[in-house]
Amino acid sequence: MKVVSSRLYISIPVLFAIILGYCAHNTPLAADNKPLDPNTVYFKGSAATIFENPLTLTGRLRKPEGNGPFPAVVLLHGCGGVSPKRDDRVMEKLASLGYVALQVDSFGPRGISSVCTYTGSDAVDILRKRVTDAYDAKRHLASLPFVDRSRIGVIGWSHGGMTTLQALHKEKEDPFRAAVAFYPACKMPLTNMNAPLLILIGDADDWTPASQCVARMPKEKASPEVILKVYPGAYHGFDIVGANRNVRGARGMHHLQYQPEAAKDSIIQVKDFLEKYMR
Repeated sequence: MKVVSSRLYISIPVLFAIILGYCAHNTPLAADNKPLDPNTVYFKGSAATIFENPLTLTGRLRKPEGNGPFPAVVLLHGCGGVSPKRDDRVMEKLASLGYVALQVDSFGPRGISSVCTYTGSDAVDILRKRVTDAYDAKRHLASLPFVDRSRIGVIGWSHGGMTTLQALHKEKEDPFRAAVAFYPACKMPLTNMNAPLLILIGDADDWTPASQCVARMPKEKASPEVILKVYPGAYHGFDIVGANRNVRGARGMHHLQYQPEAAKDSIIQVKDFLEKYMR
């Protein structure tokens, strides 16, 4: 008996056409008939994709009432992506204080949901790309007519906080005006920064220990200024409203817990710090 093969061969161009056609008919807008978020923005990134083309980044932008020009802040989420109970709240607060806020999504455009367990070269690679994203977001803000391009800062949480520290170590002719890092992993000396820095962290943090940041603080008064505030009894994610859970990281489980007192004070610290350096 003769056996006939049933294999199907598809050329690369045809395959891409099928994929693109599928994506076009399976977007959330088409499937759910939901309107797009009016605050969503798209801007060109510098970090190359697997096809060696620039990545189109997405974010959410809020601005104060009026024409500006306003100071602006880039917001960098943690290892699990944007946290609405923290990131959205801060974005709204910044807009109410007179800042344009751009909340950058570094994961969605890359098809990533979390990098909390990344190690080795994967961890190094995503951190490098996120530093590039931060400066791409800064460049996008600087192109907007209602933004004062000379007054653009950055705020990051956890992995985004570590990204913020790396961004301040990067040699840039046009650095950020000021930076805030919430509970970052302080893996490098906090010296030779290219912008003033405020670090806010809890002494009960078992994921990014405050002791690392204390040990890496400048021995003498630094210029630009570096400020470290440690909250007694506060855990990782102390400003995520309602948080009280464990999250798996690269080296095991870590506790996240909301602490209202620390969260409230952190907003005051950020407000005063940004007013000092960006007003």
